[in-house]
Order: sequence, then structure tokens, then C-alpha cells
Amino acid sequence: MIKVTLDWETAYGKHPVTQENITLSKMTTEEYVRHPLFKVHGLGVKIERERAFYIYKRDDLLHFLKAHPWQDSFVCCHHTHFDGAILSWRAGIKPALWGCTLSMARALYPHESVSLANIARLLQLGEKGHELVNFVNLWELTDEQQRILGGYCCNDVELTSDAFDAMKRNFPPSELRLIDLTIRLFTEPVLQVERSILIEEYKRERRSKRVLLKKCATDKSVLASNDQFAALLLTLGVDPPKKLSPSKVKDGRVDPDNVGEPPLGILPSFKTAGLPVGDRVRMKEEKNSYPWAYAFGKSDEEFKMLLDHPDEQVQAVVEARMGIKSTIKETRSKRFFKIGKRGAFPVYHNYYGARTGRDSGGDKQNTTNLNRVDPRDPTSGALRRSLNAPEKHVLVVRDLGQIEARKLSYAAGQEDLLDLFRAGGDPYNRQATKIFGYEVNRKLDEFWLEGLVGKSSTLGNGYGMGWSKFQESLRVGFMGAPPLLFDQVAAQKLDADIDTFCHQRSYKPGYAFLRDEALAMKPLNVDEETHLWHCAAVKQIVDKYRQSNKAIVDFWGEAQRALDAIVRGETIPVGKRNLVTTCPEGFLLPNGMKIRYYKLQRNDSGEFRYLSNRRKKEWSYLYGGKAVENIIQALARIVLTDQMLEINRWLKLQRQTDKGKTYSVVTSTYDEVVACVPFYRADDCLQMMKEVMATAPAWCPDLPLKSSGGYAVSYGDCEK
Repeated sequence: MIKVTLDWETAYGKHPVTQENITLSKMTTEEYVRHPLFKVHGLGVKIERERAFYIYKRDDLLHFLKAHPWQDSFVCCHHTHFDGAILSWRAGIKPALWGCTLSMARALYPHESVSLANIARLLQLGEKGHELVNFVNLWELTDEQQRILGGYCCNDVELTSDAFDAMKRNFPPSELRLIDLTIRLFTEPVLQVERSILIEEYKRERRSKRVLLKKCATDKSVLASNDQFAALLLTLGVDPPKKLSPSKVKDGRVDPDNVGEPPLGILPSFKTAGLPVGDRVRMKEEKNSYPWAYAFGKSDEEFKMLLDHPDEQVQAVVEARMGIKSTIKETRSKRFFKIGKRGAFPVYHNYYGARTGRDSGGDKQNTTNLNRVDPRDPTSGALRRSLNAPEKHVLVVRDLGQIEARKLSYAAGQEDLLDLFRAGGDPYNRQATKIFGYEVNRKLDEFWLEGLVGKSSTLGNGYGMGWSKFQESLRVGFMGAPPLLFDQVAAQKLDADIDTFCHQRSYKPGYAFLRDEALAMKPLNVDEETHLWHCAAVKQIVDKYRQSNKAIVDFWGEAQRALDAIVRGETIPVGKRNLVTTCPEGFLLPNGMKIRYYKLQRNDSGEFRYLSNRRKKEWSYLYGGKAVENIIQALARIVLTDQMLEINRWLKLQRQTDKGKTYSVVTSTYDEVVACVPFYRADDCLQMMKEVMATAPAWCPDLPLKSSGGYAVSYGDCEK
């Protein structure tokens, strides 16, 4: 295959006629490339090891695009979603294979900026130029300007080519194919947008917000501003709720154990506009270390309690704030609608967007997290329902069931749970039976409480979550489940005893007994006794989970010891089946990729932390349970992506024999693959996907897998 490295140079800035600001800093990639005023200045090209060259004259560019054997070419760019979209959407060219150095860098340097300039610096390849800033707002270039731009572009092409060569040795072929597939989800869009559904969703959200604004009799700008909203609460006699800044606690700038009570009233704004340089620097330093932030989030317990405030006006403004700030449905439905007006929906996934290798959503789409359709609510899942197969085609969806729970029990060696999976049993019934001490069948209405506890415990306690965090999760509704608050009767079904709980020693600094620790977390609208019964019950659930899953608990301890091995640079296997090993960078996975913890270190208190963002100097803490979560999610991701590549291979073969029809993977999430095929091949595709997703990888051949799925024209209807 011919290696071709490309870099398009395009016009950006204010258009000389319309004065519209057409730039990637203001637009998404899809919107920019599809804009009717989009214009190419030129194209930088490097073929194999030849010197890079720049083409800008129209006839020369058209000749190159038509004459080059793209069907035999591996095309590599930096940010191939952008350059590939131009080649595909504007020139109709689809090469044999795509490569992307930005995607590769995201996997190898998760703590770094993945700009070409920074990657070139890290790999010691040379300096990226800065001439591009001189071409903003220029839509017509002279030959001399093209010469300067061409030199800048050729340097970028050389750096990109060298960067690929330097990084490819750390990439297995399967991951390079996965990058190609991820790029094609965007550059070869298939999904059609049903805009009428999005119009209704948008109108529904707008109506809801108008009702909220009218109800609270205040201005939208007041509700949207933290400072103004805090002042509004004060005028109503309510001290604005505060919390420790989550980001500052996470990266170590704030020690939660050495911070006193939150201040009353308005927090300092640290605004620096109009201040002298020295004062701006001082204010920035103060802001960087200030521990408090407003607790105005939908998940902030104290803020949610204000919905039950005795003053109806307080209730109204809090409800309005939650509604006005929650614009995700409105903005995404509007964005999806506009994409549909421009053409098929290009799915933008960031390859290796998470440390565990999972994709993240890109281009302001977040297609990895679209709300599912709730059969009880015909208006739910509007974004999924708006994505359809093209005419005479269907979408085939299949997802892996309980993949993380299965992989966790497999890696940890929890053999009784593995045997249950192999026998087709229900792990939630098993856990509920272990917790309550009698046989549970959650399909029966009489066992609704036991079933909810069994499922929540199985999904929530596998990575070492403690009772204090779990009790809050259950009370507000764990993973979308109904809120659960244990009273005395329900707690005693678990053999929980409030006196025993209250007098147990607390290991959290600042508390002598569990009673003290529990009361520090008591919400405003729950009385003390009920809260203590709830905490005692949840503590019992967590304890019984750990007693009945000793191998999983031992896995946490083994992962904790493995962190020491990483710091020392030692190589040791982790888990009962040795699926991962430690390495100086972190954990080595079965496919050769790694979970990387840059500068992992252990402090004097025995805590581990690593530099998660070098530019922002952000540090993240790590412990055994969290390391296990990373490992399991990374392993589950490899299972699914390898299956996705096998499914894509089958679809490519069908495409070669059934000319003119669409056979392709169109999107995926953490546990599902979505393919598009002609309607008359739907059953064949569904059966093929069933067989592929029931086959365990060679590195864990006895892993029990289970999948389910269906097909329909609409993505949302595939789940029914």
C-alpha cells in the first residue's frame, strides 16, 4: 500500500462578502467543511519517502486528485476527521486505509496536548511553523503568499509523516484498523436525520423553559449566571449552597481534610478585567487555590433539597435554574437538526478518548451517549429516534450484556459468578439472595426491593465503592433507577442494626464513629433516625457484597500492590488469569496497548497519584478499586472493538458482491455495535453479529459472553 501524507490548507476567518466568521474555532468540523463558502487554498502531499510538495493551482490539484491511485493508498493526516472529510465530501475520494497521528497520540500521550506542535516536540521531530496566523481573513492569495503557505504546509506534512513512523511501532494492526473505522464513521456518513422529531423535541424544551421563567418571574440571564443566581437566593433569605471545588480536590490543589466550613453569602468572583498586571496575577493565584464553589448542579444534594423549601418562590427559582441550565436536549436537538439539513449524519468519535481506550464523543455530538427510548415515555430518546437508515435499508443493533460484570468476575477469578454466567443465570438475583439470605426472583413484583438492591450492588460495588458514597447514589437513584431510601423495616430485612452501625469505628479522618461520619452527610429533608437506618442498611449491603465476592475484593488488593510495582518499574501479572501485566507506564493490555499513568507516584500518606494533564498541572488520585475499574473497562473495550472489526470485515465482503448497497458499521457505544444493511439482509446481519459477539477472544477463550439486539429503520426503534 502506498503511504500518502496529506494536509489541506483552507481559508478561515471573516468572509470578505458576508463578514461571516468561518473558522474551526467557531464551528464544528462538520459545519466548517460543509459550509457553502468553504474554500481550499492548497494541499500538501508526501508520497512514501519523497519530499513533501504543495499544490495550489486548480488544474494541478484536480489532476493529482484524479490521477493518484487512492484505492491502493494509506492516507495519513493529523486530525484526519478534518482532512479526510475534505477529501471524501469535497472530492469524493475514499482511500484504502486512513491513518491519524492525532488519534495515535491520544492513546500514547493521554496527559499531553495532542496538537501537532506538541507531538513533534515530544518526539523531537522539529518545530512546527507559525505562519498560518498571517493568513486569517484572507480568501484570495497571491503566488508569493501561496509560496509561504506552501512552505508552512510542507513542514506540517513532513512532521506528520515522521510522527506516524515514530508512533506506529507501539500500535498493533488491529488498533490501526480501528482508527480507520473510526475515521470512516465520520468521512463516510450513512445515517439520515428525521428532522420532524427534533423540531418537536426542541419546541418541547423551549416550552418547558418558558413555563419555568414565567413561574419564577425572573430573567434568564440571572438564572444562567452563578453570581447573579447566588445573589437572587440571598434576597429570598437562602444562603447559596457551597461545595469544595471538585476539580481542585481531584488534582490535589485542595485537601478536603484540611478545609473548614464553607463561607456564608456570596463567593469571591476573582474577576480581573481592568486590573493592573500585578493584581491580575495575584487574583489568578488566589483563584487557583480557593477551595469553594457554588453547589448549583443537578446532582448537588443540598441544592436539590431546595426544591422542598417551604417558600414556593425558592422552589420556583431553583426549578427554573435546573431547567434553564440543562440545555443539552435543546442544543443537541438543534445541532442534529442543522446537520440533517446539510446531509447525512457524520458520527464523530474520538479514538482513545478515555484513558481506558474507549471512544469519547467529538464535534459537540456526544453520540456515544444518546438517551435510550423509554417505552413508558413516547417523547423519550428523541435523538436516537431521529437517526434512521437510508431508504430501503435498516439499522441492526446488538449489544454485549453485562460485559463489565462478566469481565470483572473472569479477571478476578470469581468462579461461582462465572459459572452462573455460563449457565445463563441472573447475577442480580444471585447477589440479592446473598444479601438478603433467601431466594430472590426479581421478575416477581414481590421482590422489587431485593431485585433493585441486587442489581445496584452488582453494578455499583465491583470497584470498591464504599458505603458513604453508595448510600447517596441509592438515595438519589443509582444509574437511573428509582430513588431508594431504607427505612427501619427495610433495613431490618437486611439484618442491619442501627446501634451496631453507629458505634463502629470510622477510618475517615476527623470522625471517631460511623454515626459521626453518617450525620455529616445527612441531607436536609431526611430526619436523623431515618438517615442512620439508611446508612446502616447500605453498609450491610456493601459488607455482604464483599463477603460474597472474595475474589473480586482480593483483586482490588492485588491491583493496589500492582501500583507499587509500576512505581518501582517492575513487571508482574495482575489478576487470576494474568490478562494484564504492569510496566513502567502503567498496565500492559493483551493487545499490546497500555493504560498509562504518567509520573505515577506514592506520597507520604501512601496515596497514589499521577499527572493526568501536564499543561494544566492536574493530578488524579488512584487506588486499587479504581485501577481495577480501568483494567476491566479497557479489557471490555478490546472485546467489543475486536468484534466490531470482525463485523466490519463481513460487511465489506457483502459490499463487494452487492454493488450499490450500503453495508457498514455506522456507530457504536461502550457495549453495542450498530450496522446498516439492505432490509433484505437484516436477518443475516443480525445472526452474523450474534455469532461474532458470542465468540470470546483468543486471550480469554472461556469468557462467557451474551448479546441481544434487533433491527429497525430508526436507531431508537431497534431497542423495542
